[in-house]
Amino acid sequence: MRAEQLHQDDRHRITLFRGAGDGRRAVVGFEHGRDRMAGFAPAAAPRYAERLGIDALVVQTARRDWFVPDRNAALAGALREATRNYAEVIATGFSMGAYAALLYSAACHADRIMAVSPQYCIDPAVAPFDPDRHAKFARIGRPMPRPETLGNRDARGALIYDPAIRADRAHAALIRAGFPHLTPIALPFGGHPATGVIGATGGTGRIAEMVVQDRLDAALVRQMHRAARPRAELYRLNLAAAALTRHPARALRELRALAAGATPRIRLEAGLILLERGEELAVALLSELLDSVEAVPPALARRLDRALKSGGI
Repeated sequence: MRAEQLHQDDRHRITLFRGAGDGRRAVVGFEHGRDRMAGFAPAAAPRYAERLGIDALVVQTARRDWFVPDRNAALAGALREATRNYAEVIATGFSMGAYAALLYSAACHADRIMAVSPQYCIDPAVAPFDPDRHAKFARIGRPMPRPETLGNRDARGALIYDPAIRADRAHAALIRAGFPHLTPIALPFGGHPATGVIGATGGTGRIAEMVVQDRLDAALVRQMHRAARPRAELYRLNLAAAALTRHPARALRELRALAAGATPRIRLEAGLILLERGEELAVALLSELLDSVEAVPPALARRLDRALKSGGI
C-alpha cells in the first residue's frame, strides 16, 4: 500500500495508505503507547486493511500524550478534512490509542469503533482506580477530555477488555456509559491489551474485519479467545499471576514452569513475578535468560531494577 503523509506537526502525524478498493471506506488507527516515545516511529498499514482493500489512515503521536496536548484541535481538523469524502469510517486503537479512537470518532466521521483496552481518562480525579497512570497524566500537563464529550456517542462497534485487570474493567464501565452502543466483550486473562491471547493466532485482525464489515459477533470473539487459551503462554502467565493470592502453591508451580521453559518474553515476566515475591530460584532463572537475550524491554527493565533493589541484590 502506497503511503502519503497528510498532516504532521511536532506532535502528531497522519499517514494515508491507499487500498486497492473503491476508496469509499477507511479505517483510522490511532497509535498505542510505546516504551520510549521521543519522536515518530515508522508508520505501517494494518494487514487487515490491505486484505480488505480499504484505505488506512495511521495517526501517530511523538509523545505519550494521549493525543491531548495543545495541538489536539489541529489534529481534529486534519482528521475531519482527511475523512470527509469517505462513505464509511471505522476508528480503531489499543490502550492509549483506543482512548484517542473514542475521543476523535466524531472528528473523523467514524460510525464504528474497535476500542481494545481503552482508558476513559487517567486524571486521578476521574480515575482514582488507575494509580499506575497518574504520573503519566501529570506529564501530559493539560486537562484530559472525557471521550464522550468530543466523540460520536452513537458509534457502534467493539469495546474489548480484560475483566481480570481492575483498572481496565473500571475504564470499560465508564466508557460503556458514555458510548452506550458499543458491544462490550470481556476476554479474561487476555492481558493488556485484552487481545493478547487471540492475537497470538492472528485473531485481532479477524475482529477488526468484523467491525469494518459491520458483522461483529461477540460470541464468536469469545469463542476465539477460549479456543486460543490452551496454546497461549500469555494466558497461563496471567492466570497464574491472578491466582497467587488464593492458590499460591499451584500458581507458583505454573510460574516456575513458565520461567524455566516458555518463550523469552514470558520467561522474563514469570521470572520477574517470582523475583518480586522473593523466590530464591528467580535470580538464577533470570540470570540464565538475560545472558541469552539481546535487550530487555524498558518497562520490564524498570521492574527488574526495582525488584533487585528491594531484594537487596
